[in-house]
Order: sequence, then C-alpha cells, then structure tokens
Amino acid sequence: MIPTRWQRLMKQQIITRLSPGVAVFLAAVLLTAAIWVGVSSREVVPVSVPVASDKPVFSLFFPKWSDVLVGGIPRLTQVVNGQQPAKPVATFSWQQWLRAAIKSLTHVDVGDMRSVLRNQIPLLSAVKAPGIKGSSQIKRPILQFKPKTVSPVTKPLVAIYHTHTSESFVPTTGVTHRRGGQVGEIVAVGEALVQQLNKYQVQAVHSKQVHDFPSFMKAYGPSELTAKKLLADHPSVQIVLDIHRDAETRENSLAEVNGVSVARIAAIVAVGQEDLVQPHWQKNLAFAKQIDDKMNAYFPGLSRGIQTVEWRYNQHLHERALLFEVGSQETSQEEAERAMEILGGILVEILSENKNFGVQ
Repeated sequence: MIPTRWQRLMKQQIITRLSPGVAVFLAAVLLTAAIWVGVSSREVVPVSVPVASDKPVFSLFFPKWSDVLVGGIPRLTQVVNGQQPAKPVATFSWQQWLRAAIKSLTHVDVGDMRSVLRNQIPLLSAVKAPGIKGSSQIKRPILQFKPKTVSPVTKPLVAIYHTHTSESFVPTTGVTHRRGGQVGEIVAVGEALVQQLNKYQVQAVHSKQVHDFPSFMKAYGPSELTAKKLLADHPSVQIVLDIHRDAETRENSLAEVNGVSVARIAAIVAVGQEDLVQPHWQKNLAFAKQIDDKMNAYFPGLSRGIQTVEWRYNQHLHERALLFEVGSQETSQEEAERAMEILGGILVEILSENKNFGVQ
C-alpha cells in the first residue's frame, strides 16, 4: 500500500524526532516481533499499484492522523498516469501482515535486521549492498536525444526554489535532513538543473532560501513569498519549479538509463480546495503531461507519473508551476542530479517547441 506524500513526510519527521528512550523501546519491540515473525522468512511483502485511495496499514488504527497533526494539510486524491508497474499481490499470512504493518510504520523490515541498524545508525545507509549502483559509477552523458535549439534570450525563463530546503540523501550524507536551518543537498540538485538549462542557453534563476526552519510543516508560507518574489523580479519566467525529494524506498525511486542508475521523477499537480482556489490547475496539469509524455517516450520507466493533490503548493501563482519529487532519501545526490540532466533536456525541448512561450 502506498502512503500519500504528506503521510510519508509526517511519518519521517516523527520518527527522526523520537527520544532515545522511545527509540530503545521501539528497538526492543521490533526485536521481539522479528523473533515472533521469523527472521528467516523471505516472503515478498505485497505491493500494489499506487492509487490515491490506497492507505498504509497504520491508517486503519490512526485514521486521518495527518489532519490531527497539521490541520488543513490535504490528502492525495488522485494518481494520473502512474508509471510504476503492478506487482503480483500474494496472499497475506498473519506473519506477513505484521511484518508489513511494522515496515509501514517504521521503515524497518523485521525480516531483515540490517534495516533496524540502518534506522538507528543512519550512516550505514551509505554503504552500498553488492549490485546496487551508486555514486561510484563512471560519469557519462545519459541524455539520449538532442533537444531542439532554443532561441537564446538573456532573460530567465525558468525559476527554481525548494520549499523543503533541508532535504538530503542518506547514501550521500548519512542524514535525511540537514538540521538547524542548514541547506540540504536537494539544493545542489536544483543547481544541477540550472546548469543543464544553461548548457542549452536557457537562463534560470535559483533561490536557495531556507523555508523549512524553524517549522518544517509550515514551510509553504515562506516558500510562497519566495515564489512571488522570483516572479516579481523576473517577469520573463515561464516555468516555476519547486524541487523536492520524496520519502520512498530505494527500489521505487530508481530507474536504469543507459546502464546508469537515475532517480525517478514524480510530478505533483495541486488542484486546490473550496477555500484554496487554484485557478491554474488545469494548465499546470497539461504542462505536467507534456513533460511526462516526453519522459515516457525517451526514458520509459523514469517517470513515477503525475499525482494531483487537494492543496495549492504555490501553483496558483503561475500556469506552468509544478512540484517535482526527485528520488528519495534512499537515493544518492548524484542519482538525483542525473535525473536533472534528463529533465533539463526535456524542458529545453518544450521551450523550443513553444518558442519560449513568447519571450524574446
């Protein structure tokens, strides 16, 4: 079962804030459960196609817990053009059900005790298992097409910012988030996109302003001010992107392109609510589909599809504003930067086909 984006974020924030005493208690519970379920068990935990109505196991016990913690935070309502292939669903035994429930709550698989250590000692996540392709791979271009030439303009056409500026990548840094208002590696991923756009003579502006400190969950207030300022200072901007990384498993966050591991990309389109009007959501969705179609044509499997959410995510500010989830906490910074090489090429091609949306 696939939790919503906000459920994953909230779960990650809660777990990282556990006190040492609670962590010790949790470890004891997990160890007991591992013995009970049977560490030697190797059954595959069923995985379903990501559909908005799917709920994680813990939602059966704590319904709408995200609404209790952060009133007004929207639920994921629809998944459009999901690209993740369906996996066969096995019959659950009670042992498998318990194992899946614990994994959904804690990211700990009691059938693999290494996951317990990885959650207690984050740096262990940076150690690659045999066969996992990471940042040690040779660097080579992975773009499989040459974007059409864009008429060069000196004005910026793309604006990039990061609502959750602290987001990082465990294989690269050993942590999921930078603390105390520090800038996370997701900002370097945004800079990689800027460089790729510049390579094709597309100018971009990139804000590195911190928005998620002191409050992670209230970050969209400050980031809206940043997005407004970017648009006011640079009226030529035709594309506005909020770049994040997701809270997902490594398996669901990676694709192989040209023999190289690349972080998968999900587009988030905000449709608004009755009291949060989003006048541009249909145009935002059409723009997301343009990108998704090209990604699927050139790099099948790289896209995680388009998700729509009942909020605004600052997308009410522009008719080509999107939020992208690039990889997850379990992918590396380099894998995410490779994805930006591809996304940059696709954006250049769209700008070229639309003659820079009228900017000269």
